Amino acid sequence: MSDDLPRRGFLLGTLGILGAGFTAGAGADPAPLPPAPLPLPPLPALPVTPFNYHSPPLQPFVDELPIPETRPATGQLSAIAGTHSYHRDLPEARSWGFDRPVLGPNLEAWRNRESRISFRNELGPHVLAQHVDLTMHGTTELDRTDPRFTVHLHGGANTPAADGHPLIGWRNGGTPAFAYGNRQEAAGLWYHDHVMGITRLNIQAGLAGMYYVRDEFDTGAADNPLGLPSGEFEIPLIVQDRTFNADGTVQPMVGVYIPQGYNQSGQLGDVACVNGKVWPRLGVRRTLYRFRVLNGSNSRPYILEFEGGLPFWVIGGDLGLLDAPVPTGAVRVSPGERVDLLVDFGALPDGTQADLINTALNDFGNTVFMVPEVRRIMRFTVAGDGPPARVPPRLRGGPGLPEPLAPPEPPERVRTMTLIGLNDDARSAAVFPTMMALNNLPFLTADVDVARAGTIEQWDIVNATPFDHPVHLHLARIRVLSRQPILTQAYWLGNPPPAFGARWQPSADAYAFGPAQSPPPWEAGWKDTVECPTDTITRILVYWPSIAELGFDPDAVVPVPAGAEAISPAGGHGTAHGGGHAEIRGYVWHCHNLDHADHDMMQQIRITG
Repeated sequence: MSDDLPRRGFLLGTLGILGAGFTAGAGADPAPLPPAPLPLPPLPALPVTPFNYHSPPLQPFVDELPIPETRPATGQLSAIAGTHSYHRDLPEARSWGFDRPVLGPNLEAWRNRESRISFRNELGPHVLAQHVDLTMHGTTELDRTDPRFTVHLHGGANTPAADGHPLIGWRNGGTPAFAYGNRQEAAGLWYHDHVMGITRLNIQAGLAGMYYVRDEFDTGAADNPLGLPSGEFEIPLIVQDRTFNADGTVQPMVGVYIPQGYNQSGQLGDVACVNGKVWPRLGVRRTLYRFRVLNGSNSRPYILEFEGGLPFWVIGGDLGLLDAPVPTGAVRVSPGERVDLLVDFGALPDGTQADLINTALNDFGNTVFMVPEVRRIMRFTVAGDGPPARVPPRLRGGPGLPEPLAPPEPPERVRTMTLIGLNDDARSAAVFPTMMALNNLPFLTADVDVARAGTIEQWDIVNATPFDHPVHLHLARIRVLSRQPILTQAYWLGNPPPAFGARWQPSADAYAFGPAQSPPPWEAGWKDTVECPTDTITRILVYWPSIAELGFDPDAVVPVPAGAEAISPAGGHGTAHGGGHAEIRGYVWHCHNLDHADHDMMQQIRITG
């Protein structure tokens, strides 16, 4: 116990900085953590400290960028254990992937053509077994030796049974099978594990891959009507920060003061991996390239730009194309978000090195945790001519092009949704037992929101925490309206949160202290994940597709197939079709900081007809 006192004293001090007013022995119920007295701007990373884990020294730009193969979205993928070296100077270590040692192939589907895919669990014991948090709902010692998994197609408008509900999982030998309708425009989606309680670890171990929906405009072929780069000139970039141990294994912990086996409420590494390699390099020719960028990190946002200021164009986001390419020198992408970029290397001489870097600063919460800076991402080296190409002037709204983006429609309902931080004293062995929640509710609550298919809502997402949060809605399409700073402590004092488990959704409009800021032009399209900065109201339009659009009932009961295990929405744990399970219905929305989603920043929502 005495070894714990210095850590606890240090962390109580950080809570004091945060204005939490925390006192030990506050009881077993989670207690709200009040915000800092004044909103704080993003801050630069602190120097390297002994309080954090660190990768061994690794030389940048020595490994070639791996480019996953593209294959049709059909058949079976096996989630397997393999060995993988993330860097030339790191030993091979055990990892997970889909039909490959780490990550998965690019799956290619076509609009309005159903894809039937099964995913077989051949993972063996958990790659990060010692980090499974047994205090999370649904997790047991068995998850260390025989881990559950499922697959969610992030951005897909799929039936409840095919959405990869986090309450249903399969152990080794289990094979979830899903039918994806692909009834949506061309877009870059991604597939990843989503099982309750260990999502953050399963994705860190490697369970993620890209999924392209093609249509008659964005075909992926050289003669596509949009004139976009294709073939070797269309490249996925899955960006994930990681920390590594000297033996090549992933180190999922940030702070050395947190005991092993506890969710630390955020994972931010000290190196960047792209497609499973640390700071890779890619040789490019003098021509136009299309980069399909996914932020597959657990917690870290990026502001991507080229060192030296090479401009590029954003042509799309999470759920499809913009009306026209947007020229820019930088673009922000948060965990779960995708950006579709065009980069023209045509004017650069042989030997030019163009380094993609990250210029995002830390939010206040991550500054307190002394999160390291990750500036380098990867290097492009120019050599040789490529085929002539140009940036298309328009992507929508012309002859042979898809319809333009419609202007935002007025909502039929306005909801305030709140993001709140709490101290979960029931998990005091974790030393710093923070948790995050939506609307002050646990994930396994009976107080479930209901929306109506075919309607448009406005969500005013109020972030009352010192952390930025990327919020992801399953099934829905969203448009960003505005972001507006607020005086969070005044909002808090004027609307004190009730005990955890009681809904808390007061409007924050009266506490705004600046004008609403429109989204940048590259964020104007349809999305499924939105960055919600600290001390801010993020206003979005939420479009729930109609039953006619979907072709199914979004409120159908989610069956628990033979061989799967289900966790009751009312709590507990059991085997497929075991007695006493309440019905599982609907979808979820959650923070895509995966450590937050695991505890407890996820809510269910039912979409009725």
